[in-house]
Amino acid sequence: MNKIFSMIAMAAVMLFAMGCDKIDNPHKPYTPSGGNKTVLIKDFTGARCVNCPAAAATAHELQHQLGEDRVFVMSVHAGYLAQPIGKFPDFTTPEGTVWYNDNSANPLFSVDHVALTEGNTLNESQLDTPVSDALAEPQLFDIVINNTYNELTRSLSVENRFNPTGDGQGEYYATVCLLEDSIVGRQVIPGGVDTAYVFRNVFRGTLNGADGELVSNGAFYVDDSFTTTCGIELDTTFNADQCYVLTYIYDKIDGKILQTAMRKVR
Repeated sequence: MNKIFSMIAMAAVMLFAMGCDKIDNPHKPYTPSGGNKTVLIKDFTGARCVNCPAAAATAHELQHQLGEDRVFVMSVHAGYLAQPIGKFPDFTTPEGTVWYNDNSANPLFSVDHVALTEGNTLNESQLDTPVSDALAEPQLFDIVINNTYNELTRSLSVENRFNPTGDGQGEYYATVCLLEDSIVGRQVIPGGVDTAYVFRNVFRGTLNGADGELVSNGAFYVDDSFTTTCGIELDTTFNADQCYVLTYIYDKIDGKILQTAMRKVR
């Protein structure tokens, strides 16, 4: 099976040039089970990737189908096809490069970071089952985000509160991300270039590093509450009205994201 997949992937790279995967399989909707568990899809994309717009549309379709309060999509521009050649926008970040994990193709996805943990990635047609499985998992933490934004200084302060939903034990870290939505720029599409393409949920960087910071190490109980704070000064080119804070908590041992929350900067 691995040999067959490698041959298909190699053919796609050769046909569509410079590592851009073509997705042929149709999206298959489903009805997930579970309660308040949320899921994070990281969409590894690039402005010069011809097949990335269709893949992004599928991920957002899945998000709309299952609920925007349960499924989050973060567009991480990384890899060769994300490099800002000519008039193409530069959405690359050091953290995105770390998460991309030396892959050589776009579009690629991870669901709650599980695929990337083992150095593998998912394509568009493989999203449904991992997302469904993740939504059906028990919720281990609740995340409450409180933002304070100063319009004059453009400084953003974020307080994250992590409340366990039961007793447990482990080493858990949290990463706080800044996203900007509805950015207009150049994107390669089948047949040419869309000079007014709308980029959704673009990852602009973290407030506390690619690996985040420690939340809990050891035993915890349902009545515990863990708080972290961090801050950043928004770049003057970012539209604060379209910026969001996205926070996720994950297991440091295997890298799996346990819960995600998102809130507008202001």
